[in-house]
Amino acid sequence: MITGRNVLLGIVLSVFVGFSLYSILDSTPSSAKQRNLAKQAEDIVEIDPWITEVIPAGGSLYGIMENNGIPLREIATITYQFGDYIDVSTIQPGDTLKIKLSDDKQKIEAMTFVQEPTVRHQFKVQGDSLVYTQEKLPTRMETKLITGNLEGTLSESLASKGLPNSDVQQIINALESKIDFRRRAKSEDEYQILADLRYFEGKLISGGKILYVQYKGKSTGTHELFRYEDPNPKSVLTGLYGPEGKIVRSSSGGGVGYPLAHIHVRSKFGRRIDPVYGNWAMHQGVDYKASHGTPVMAVANGTVTEAHYAGGWGNQIRIKHPSGLITQYAHLSSIGVKRGQSVKKGQIIGRVGSTGKSTGPHLHFGLMKNGQWIDPSNLKMVASEELT
Repeated sequence: MITGRNVLLGIVLSVFVGFSLYSILDSTPSSAKQRNLAKQAEDIVEIDPWITEVIPAGGSLYGIMENNGIPLREIATITYQFGDYIDVSTIQPGDTLKIKLSDDKQKIEAMTFVQEPTVRHQFKVQGDSLVYTQEKLPTRMETKLITGNLEGTLSESLASKGLPNSDVQQIINALESKIDFRRRAKSEDEYQILADLRYFEGKLISGGKILYVQYKGKSTGTHELFRYEDPNPKSVLTGLYGPEGKIVRSSSGGGVGYPLAHIHVRSKFGRRIDPVYGNWAMHQGVDYKASHGTPVMAVANGTVTEAHYAGGWGNQIRIKHPSGLITQYAHLSSIGVKRGQSVKKGQIIGRVGSTGKSTGPHLHFGLMKNGQWIDPSNLKMVASEELT
């Protein structure tokens, strides 16, 4: 006979059994539950507070900031100070800008600008000022012997071996002073290159050292180049030399009479869209692309009027020539002449660098006439011993 007491007892037993089963199935201690919840929270993808943009062709830092909704007043304040640390004429498509904004997206808190993989230009905003630091990432040097036979041009042959373009150009520029490649180079010619190659994150990058070059051919004969490195890091004597002990440089495509042995224009003289501000501005010279340490030569006889560090120009040399023209060589890594010194056409006066407002090795070459900057590309510098 089922009584009310029996029904009540059955309900109590059911509840007890159910609670016991729950306790068995969910026996995780409270602290363990909290740790599991914390772990789940960590697994949630965190929103990156940084905006990462790549400079597009025809783009500018100003345009990138504007496209991300940053107020124009904030853009103007930041970009104006940015130019105090970065040579805006060297900004190119492919450079990377990272921006960290405030929570309300109205203020820039920090920026990172990258032009070459091993250097980070970092900015932090403190009040109305930018605080700049530079981080150089470690690289690895490895000495290698590269050998082969000429296939196509020497440039193509060396590039096929994986040599960076800057190293290829250095070798070609030096050998051109010894060999007429157009007339005498043959497919069976042999070459040997001993080089300290520079690696970053397992990839070969520019900035290595060419230690020895040998080129051998039936029509060209055998030619050797040896690297001499002066103990003084600021010396202009470091470079490739022939067996006779003379430094070598190209005799074609410019050679003596131009500031560099190999001419590669990166930015021309004249009005252009400013890479930082996005507006039209005047570029009062020509920027030549070259690797760090490349010899810089006086384009004509003259007297050094300036040879010192000059703010945004970095290490700068100015030479006054008999014709009255003044030539300017800026962003040098080292200066090899002094004020008042007489120099000859083709004399090495310094080395390419990235001092002053500069983010990468290059030479800014300026030409002044009657107190006004003029276009150096209009000057026939090889025609005579002196500027005309």
